[in-house]
Amino acid sequence: MGSGIPLGYMLSRSRRVFKHQMAAEFRNKEIGLSFEQFVILKLLNSNAEFIQQDLADLLQKDKSIIVRHINCLLDHQFVARLTNKEDKRKKNLTLTNNGIEILNRMNELAVDVSNKLLSGVTENELEIFKYVLTKIQENGEFGEEIYNCGNK
Repeated sequence: MGSGIPLGYMLSRSRRVFKHQMAAEFRNKEIGLSFEQFVILKLLNSNAEFIQQDLADLLQKDKSIIVRHINCLLDHQFVARLTNKEDKRKKNLTLTNNGIEILNRMNELAVDVSNKLLSGVTENELEIFKYVLTKIQENGEFGEEIYNCGNK
């Protein structure tokens, strides 16, 4: 490939731009949650039975960081801990009705931010972009593993 800007840098910077735009929108709409907490809510909404360790593994974050995020979501009553049916020692995390409501608001903001960032990008360019990202993931043997985590 060419000697331009490294792919990893471009991907990382694009993620940071999206994350910062989302954080700004959360502040503007007085949503007292972080981008990471938004991601956790989205994962919990996937109907998978997640425990804190699953989230830490999936997000590649230290468990203590995940615990802080979960505790904040618990304090806001967006998330509840339920005893796991197979292993009583484990606590599954689930969204509450309040959690679903805030996630819906945050998802609307995500659509707005995405539309803003994709301004001037044609439908064809977007399809090519998605195709290339999928190819990168396949080449990295990452594939659909992220979507299957927690479905044990």
